[in-house]
Amino acid sequence: MNWSEINKNPLFINNYDIISKSGVISLVESLQSDIKKSDQLIAQAYEIFTKKTIDELVEYLLYVFSDLFIPSELTFVLNEGVLLDKIKIISYQRMKIAESNLEVKSLKSFESFFEKNDGVSSSNHFDEYLMDSGTNNPFSELDYKIIVSLPGISGLYGILLFGSKILGETYTTQEIEYIDKLVKFFSVAIQNTIHYTHSVNEPKTGLFNHSFFMSRVQQEISRCKRNRGVFAVIIMDIDKFKDFNDTYGHLAGDKVLISIADKLKDIIREEDILSRFGGEEFTVLLPHSGKDEAFRASERFREAIEDLNIEYEENVLKVTVSLGICTYNWVEEIKENELLKRADDALYQSKGAGRNRSTIYKSGLLHRATKFS
Repeated sequence: MNWSEINKNPLFINNYDIISKSGVISLVESLQSDIKKSDQLIAQAYEIFTKKTIDELVEYLLYVFSDLFIPSELTFVLNEGVLLDKIKIISYQRMKIAESNLEVKSLKSFESFFEKNDGVSSSNHFDEYLMDSGTNNPFSELDYKIIVSLPGISGLYGILLFGSKILGETYTTQEIEYIDKLVKFFSVAIQNTIHYTHSVNEPKTGLFNHSFFMSRVQQEISRCKRNRGVFAVIIMDIDKFKDFNDTYGHLAGDKVLISIADKLKDIIREEDILSRFGGEEFTVLLPHSGKDEAFRASERFREAIEDLNIEYEENVLKVTVSLGICTYNWVEEIKENELLKRADDALYQSKGAGRNRSTIYKSGLLHRATKFS
């Protein structure tokens, strides 16, 4: 028998005054309210774990908080790095994105405080700790009232700083408890996102790594077999990169790698998979692309890189790339390693023919080499 059925029971109705005075009804209603809140928290936690990026997680947390209260400011200080610190700061004023002048290079100096004060802490308590420990307070310009930690297996993944509510009220005990519970789910989701990202991306350029790229090629082969489709793979290599490093140094070489990666990110299609394959080699997986589409894409990449002006110290650096293309047809029985070897063979044909060109591999023969200087 549920509560609604009990309410209709004649025995309950006849003795309502006595039951009400005993406090039973108030207790049941309170328990029902707690159950409803728990169900809501579980549903929100589920939504949190469906988010795939840090930005999606932050946006969802804002959405949830806005149903309860609106802080005058809310600042996320997140460490996206695993082995090295990579601080990302996202700031909001009245729930709208705002510029931030915060400079935080590491969260390590705050870890000892949050090890002793897990969850939600007051700004006064945190400020006192920083003063007593002689730790610089980078948040002194913020008008925050509470601070929440995002602890994890590798240390402190971030902190959230809540300004006062815009209506001027203080945060209630229930609101603080809710923030504490929800942010714990958020903390786990942040860890999952960061560690997954680092498992499939290489740290220097942020592009997909070799292992992830090969797994996606394998998946694309399976898809094309099922659907009788086509796709293409492009391998590109920076021309004379060793000579470049010897002349300008490895830091300049890193700047070139990052600049090329950023340019390629801007011009690939949303469905394309771009990776740094190793050293100075980049690869692109082009779904639903035959020879003509792949060649046009390859030339677009080559020309964009040739037009780059990479500023390093007092120098403007110029580089070119050579590219090899191989397409896959569902009729052909071929594994991903052989496919990449063919694209690599086409790449070396481009190198041997003078560099800064695209070459297509076809049916075991190098089908076409075209140079645009």
